[in-house]
Amino acid sequence: MTELRDIDARQLRVLRTLLEERSVTKTAQLLEQSQPYVSLVLRRLREVVGDPILVRSGSKMVLTERGETMIEPTRAALAGIEKIVSVPRAFDPKLDEGTFRIASADCLEAFLLPQLVDRLRAAAPLSRIVIRAVDQAYDYAGALERDELDALISNWPGAPNHLKTARLLGEEVSCLFASHHPFASMERISIEDYLRAEHVAPVARSKADPGPIDSQLATHGLKRDIRVMLPEFTLIPYILQSSNLVFTSSRHFAQHFCSLLPLRSLPAPRECGSLGFHLLWHERSHVTGRNVWLRNQIMSIARGL
Repeated sequence: MTELRDIDARQLRVLRTLLEERSVTKTAQLLEQSQPYVSLVLRRLREVVGDPILVRSGSKMVLTERGETMIEPTRAALAGIEKIVSVPRAFDPKLDEGTFRIASADCLEAFLLPQLVDRLRAAAPLSRIVIRAVDQAYDYAGALERDELDALISNWPGAPNHLKTARLLGEEVSCLFASHHPFASMERISIEDYLRAEHVAPVARSKADPGPIDSQLATHGLKRDIRVMLPEFTLIPYILQSSNLVFTSSRHFAQHFCSLLPLRSLPAPRECGSLGFHLLWHERSHVTGRNVWLRNQIMSIARGL
């Protein structure tokens, strides 16, 4: 007996047309195949299902009871195959009703994410947006792999090899402090002044990853005096207003909060290095129209900063 794996999509198209037209001759004409080929396919299908499928009744051909039950499954099978091999429709953000799921480094909340949210809401008004922070307990690589996350914006170097990465932007590092801080009367901050100051910093992601600033200082054999650590990045500027603490972050972050609060900023010593921001996504969504569109929006905003 012929086995099911011997039936291919071409033969399924013959079967569908036979079931719909009830005629070997007409099926051959419609599919532009020879009549002997259509008869051969019918014979093989009869062997597979153990039923004549199409039988003569007087001067015409009619379907058997089994043949009648095969019409919709055959159509569905071919529709499924066509869906698998067909080119996906171009992504249209105006029609999208899905959820954009993005994880981001905290320091981008103030100046990149508001622009991103505005752009996504304007271009994809039916969609929803979920943005979450990245803490030491969050398995972002696993979330990308499980399709629980569309993209990640990071400010730490390195990523698992199976993730795709693109550099978004490089940022100068600035020191942010209260307007009454001694640094406010200076034109520049020396590394000696910087190390004598008391600092506030976000809670480190892990002991192995103290953060980009402290990692860069360590390469010079230096360590700053961190007196306060906070879990919420954007809470820190408000703590600075009435304290003698110094916060080291990106230039854009410092400029943003200087425009909102009585704070001042100066470039950090060169030993603090610079910040690099990267976009991460999974190979599984690399060519998906929706993910490509989302990544393009993020990169476009980053280029404009």
